[in-house]
Amino acid sequence: MDKNYSCDIIKDLLPGYIDGVLSEAGENVVKGHLEECEKCNRTYLEMKEELNTGMEAKEQIALDGFKKLRQHTRKLKIIVGIAIGLLVFLLLSAFAKVFVIGVPVSTHAMSIGDLSYNEETNCLEISGTVNFASCRVSRVVWKQSEEDDNSVNVFVYGAETLPFQSEKSEFNISVPNMKGKTAYLACPDFDQREIYNWKHYHNEKLIELEDEIYNRLTELDRTKDALSYNGGIEIVNGAEGIRYSVHSVIGENATFWTLNDQLFTDGDFESRDFDIWISLDKPYQILINDYQSAGEYTDDYSIISRH
Repeated sequence: MDKNYSCDIIKDLLPGYIDGVLSEAGENVVKGHLEECEKCNRTYLEMKEELNTGMEAKEQIALDGFKKLRQHTRKLKIIVGIAIGLLVFLLLSAFAKVFVIGVPVSTHAMSIGDLSYNEETNCLEISGTVNFASCRVSRVVWKQSEEDDNSVNVFVYGAETLPFQSEKSEFNISVPNMKGKTAYLACPDFDQREIYNWKHYHNEKLIELEDEIYNRLTELDRTKDALSYNGGIEIVNGAEGIRYSVHSVIGENATFWTLNDQLFTDGDFESRDFDIWISLDKPYQILINDYQSAGEYTDDYSIISRH
């Protein structure tokens, strides 16, 4: 051991020796001292282990930071991808709604050209025109009314016309099972216009049925007991028919009349507690539905006198 170098000096040189930054002479001095001094050699090994442990910790911290950075970058890419995807979806949806699917056309912007009801198939054919420039009819659909089983709403959708597309302002649709029903042109904003009423196209038939009721049910007074068609077709005992409510006029010399399917009187109306059902086909069946009989039909016409 070189006596010129104490253990304290060697300990001060150990960090440089471990890092390899000493000169060749300095390294030889420290190396020679460590070979002969067990205490300093033990200090050297402990210091070297601490430095290695510290380096590993720093490397681990850096590695963890890099992993977190990669995770954040991946999340950022995912978020950006989702945002771009949503933006593209919204743009495509808006494009599709304006140029492909279209929006419901207001009923005031449409005119009906032809209505044709097939008595055999009960199918209603509707054709018309949308009176909008640069508007292309994209689709026509019908839906059963949620408020009335005897009503159908027809929706016409119009889309903007692209430069390479031809304008299409005409539309047509076939609506099945329209016997006894009413059809409306409709728009979701509660815009509704009646275009077909089974009653109007079969007025002569209804007059015939009402005459049959008055002629057979002598308990009814044609001038005082008004029949009000309830709308729709009702099947009773396997037969198709329609149902009438009965309203009696009250008041001296009072009369009643019908205007736009509404009953009017110059007196007062009293609703009777029964309905009258009559089949559409001959031989006509006439049945009474007493409100007190839980909806059951009967051919006991004496109910009329009792009410």
